[in-house]
Amino acid sequence: MQHRDRDSLFAHIERVVRDLEAEGVFGATGSQQPEALRQILERRIDPLLDAFLLEGQPRVETHATVLIADLRGFTELMASQPIAVMIEVLNRWFTAMTEIILRFGGVVDKFVGDAVMALFGVPEAGDDDALRALACAAEMQQAMKALNQENQARGLPKLFAGIAVNTGAVVAGSFGAAAHSEYTVIGDVVNLVSRMESFALRGQVLISESTRAEVANAIEVGTVNEVRFKGIAQPVPLYELRAVRAPRRIVVQPVEVRRSPRIRVHLDATFRQIDRKRIRPGRIPGLINDLGYYGLRADLPLGLPQASDVVIDLTPQQGLSSLGEVYARVVRIVPWDGRFRTSLELTSVETPAHQRLKEFIDESLWRQ
Repeated sequence: MQHRDRDSLFAHIERVVRDLEAEGVFGATGSQQPEALRQILERRIDPLLDAFLLEGQPRVETHATVLIADLRGFTELMASQPIAVMIEVLNRWFTAMTEIILRFGGVVDKFVGDAVMALFGVPEAGDDDALRALACAAEMQQAMKALNQENQARGLPKLFAGIAVNTGAVVAGSFGAAAHSEYTVIGDVVNLVSRMESFALRGQVLISESTRAEVANAIEVGTVNEVRFKGIAQPVPLYELRAVRAPRRIVVQPVEVRRSPRIRVHLDATFRQIDRKRIRPGRIPGLINDLGYYGLRADLPLGLPQASDVVIDLTPQQGLSSLGEVYARVVRIVPWDGRFRTSLELTSVETPAHQRLKEFIDESLWRQ
């Protein structure tokens, strides 16, 4: 984030120019004049820039709200489109989001890949920083519809974003070295919101307990997902923002039909059919390639009847310990490369096996 107060820097530069004029530097002649002048200016102005970037921005502990918005599935999208198209799409995304952030009084901290991080409450704090951040997030999701309509009219692909917002104590100031530094914030608030963002579905805004508590009377929230993060003893509740009531009502419309985040996996498993509440003998080997809290997708050697029930046993692998038996129902079957791509909905939830499965998904998400 750039420092806003440049008046003192310009005053010092003006003083350097006047001193150089008095010393006759601008009147020097010879073939080396431009290079010599550049070196003189570097020696005189570099210390001023250092002071402006580092000393001019003392590090202070303060209270702020941090917003991170990230595109869903952008890596896969890049692999399917020419680089020129993706550059145009990315620039249009950043431009639209930046305009909204500034309109709600936030500051764009940085762009990281296809993500944007914004700050509310620094460098100047307000009484409604958290509420403005949530209104901004809701407006950003609403703006995606118009952005996608424009993209389609231009023959560009659609974009979908996930957004996370967290509030709390941060250290704000200039960080870096004399050669390069930037004004930003650091602290547990930033670390947590960067993890939270991985759990946001397409079109979703997730907020922390600290953010919800500050503006509870001015927002509407939906489902709560309790996530366990490494290094944090207690589960962390992530609230789905449904609407912001002030300064005007802004509704976050659902986009994703899924009820939970999902991960790409490569897990061996065995499937056993259930017939009239009895488990049939014989095990069907399968490969699970997509996994969520409430469902999965697997490739099987044979087509199971739709709406039939199965018992799934995942082999311990890839950091996944023995889960025990997980029950599911077949909802869709599609022939796929000589096998049957099968979508299943989990029917045994809130069990120890389901909890261990959820913890595996959570850890995989925030490690990405």
